[in-house]
Amino acid sequence: MTIPPERAIGEPLMSSSIWTADFIKLTIVTTLLRICTQVHITSMPLFFLHLGGSHALAGLSMTFFTLAALLTRPLIGITLDTYGRKPILLWGVALYTITTMLYGFVAFIPALIFLRMMHGISFSASSTATSTMASDVLPENKMTQGISYFGLFGTLAVAIAPSTTLYLLEVSDYAVLFYLTGAVSLIALLISLRIETENKHRKDLAADTPSPPSKRHSLDAAGLWYKLVEPRAIPPSVIVLFVSLATSTVMVFLPSFAIGNGISHIGVVFAVQAAALALSRFIVGPWTARMGPRFVMSVNLLALGIALAGISFSSTLWELVIYAVLFGFTSGCLIPHLNAMAITNTDQANRGKANATFYIALDFGIGAGAAGWGLLSDFLEMRWIFLLASFIMIFALSAFFYMESSRRTNAGI
Repeated sequence: MTIPPERAIGEPLMSSSIWTADFIKLTIVTTLLRICTQVHITSMPLFFLHLGGSHALAGLSMTFFTLAALLTRPLIGITLDTYGRKPILLWGVALYTITTMLYGFVAFIPALIFLRMMHGISFSASSTATSTMASDVLPENKMTQGISYFGLFGTLAVAIAPSTTLYLLEVSDYAVLFYLTGAVSLIALLISLRIETENKHRKDLAADTPSPPSKRHSLDAAGLWYKLVEPRAIPPSVIVLFVSLATSTVMVFLPSFAIGNGISHIGVVFAVQAAALALSRFIVGPWTARMGPRFVMSVNLLALGIALAGISFSSTLWELVIYAVLFGFTSGCLIPHLNAMAITNTDQANRGKANATFYIALDFGIGAGAAGWGLLSDFLEMRWIFLLASFIMIFALSAFFYMESSRRTNAGI
């Protein structure tokens, strides 16, 4: 019997099951860190004010974190593919734990800004490492389904963290809150030590992966770009950039839109949105396997545009609930599907860069969207912001059809 080429270089056969021991551990680690991150997102603006910072500085608490994560992701991607996944994971989670613990000792603003930036770097390392390691252990034919499950419990963290954080601050203080999240991240570190998976053959795989000679040793801008970014992950990353630019409107402006239109009980809207997003994670994998990625992507991009347009015309709580369900379901389908496309377009030796490329686009879209829509909100009514965001889906659909057309042309279909 002939041994396949992959086995010839010693690559182990991958289990056909999604729920392997290492995948479960990685899912637990990323969920615990996601809980801590959401707690910090809620508490940090308040903590800045508690230390005597201005409202403007409190608003920048997330900017310091996101900017540090965004700028370091390309380097994290390279180190994951060069030095291995687990060392970067352990380094990232350890720094995350230390930073979280140190929040409890901070007494002045400059130190807090520094810690927020260190926290962003550690989050970049740990999140890129866990997602890359998860893609390493998932079967290729179940990548979308596996990534959907991988992010499922993080969705629950988004739903419960804000209210839990505010309750803890009512019954205790900031130091206790940060010590608790430090303990949770320490548990994540201990679990990370028990993860056994590692791409032991990344050097062999990298050697078998051709790189354009003109770019491999180039010191110009194009050569640097090729080293920092995985080109094969760019098409789905462009689409997720459009998606995140549009969805950032809901993340940032939905509460103020509801208040401005006299709609109360906005918490119900976020609850059903989170529930729909969680439901989508169970459905998108089998749905894609049955109907094909082209159909699933097209339907969800179109439906997301409809959801955003519907929000702009909503004037009652129940109208918002209906479109929030559609918004949560479609965004929950699109993100893991696009992430899976970025990964499967790339060979295993460069999946660190592929994940970094994808998350750079996702982070930049959310950050730039929040800032850009915020500037526009000074000149436009809030409903026009959501309506304009819905039109971005036209660009996303165009990018997807262009990507599919190029793929079919290259494949000779």
